[in-house]
Amino acid sequence: MATRTAISERVVTWKDALQLSRDQVLVAARSGQHGEAVLAHATAGRIVAAWTLDPAPIDPVAHLAQTHERGRRHLRRLLDQPTDAEVRSPMTSQLYDRLTRPPEPARWKPIDYTSVESYTYTPRKPLRRVLDHALDHLNQIDQWQLWRRDGVVPTPTDGWVPSTVTLPEDRLPLTARDLDGWLWRIDQALRLLIQRAATLGPDDLDWQPPDGGWPLRRVLHHVARSELLYAASFDERLPDDPIARYEEADARLSQRLASHAINGDPSVVFPGPYGTLFTPAEVVAEVLALEKELVSRTRPVP
Repeated sequence: MATRTAISERVVTWKDALQLSRDQVLVAARSGQHGEAVLAHATAGRIVAAWTLDPAPIDPVAHLAQTHERGRRHLRRLLDQPTDAEVRSPMTSQLYDRLTRPPEPARWKPIDYTSVESYTYTPRKPLRRVLDHALDHLNQIDQWQLWRRDGVVPTPTDGWVPSTVTLPEDRLPLTARDLDGWLWRIDQALRLLIQRAATLGPDDLDWQPPDGGWPLRRVLHHVARSELLYAASFDERLPDDPIARYEEADARLSQRLASHAINGDPSVVFPGPYGTLFTPAEVVAEVLALEKELVSRTRPVP
């Protein structure tokens, strides 16, 4: 009982701090230069925090299986979208750079938050990204194993195309037969990935590549998180209006904080989109740090 009370008190403290930061962001966005850029990055920060606070199994293989079951339902509903539908991802390239920078501050490169680099999804693009992403990291498991066992440095494979690029085929109509074919290929790729990952022991999962690359445990949590983010791009779209987008991202983060997910259950973890594990306190701290930096760089409109 005492533990639940302590958690509830922490959540109240976090919500108060987030509310204060939210108010400062909105003031800066309405009265300062680069207001829309501030809102875009702050929106990305809050929606990433909400994604991260979605509890995941501590076992990355179970995380992959659970997420594919959820993601497949979203992918099936892509057939309901008009052919010309297009939705903007809440992510920005600037936030990507922030979330994937090295842990040592001395190695951080400056990030320009006064502009926004983002991308969109069409109904076909999530299918392409889920499939390519699974195949890419399935190949990575074998490369990492050879690297660890025999010292064979991996050869980068770059035949896939990232979400930031929209191919001509991404704009083609999506028919029921097309979708069935995509889902069959995706199911097979995820089945192979899950089977291969299930053979890995703790030493395999936690081996640190000598170049500072990601251990496979992080990679697998990243694949699981990413599948849901691609698959739900239409079902969980944000409003178009910049302020409404930020307010909706804030509401989703508040809902996560209010859920039972942060009750200290040792069987769950909170991976970010790029596989790093966070505590709820760290998630909130990162939102506050990002928004403090955004507000500090905003100058009043002369």
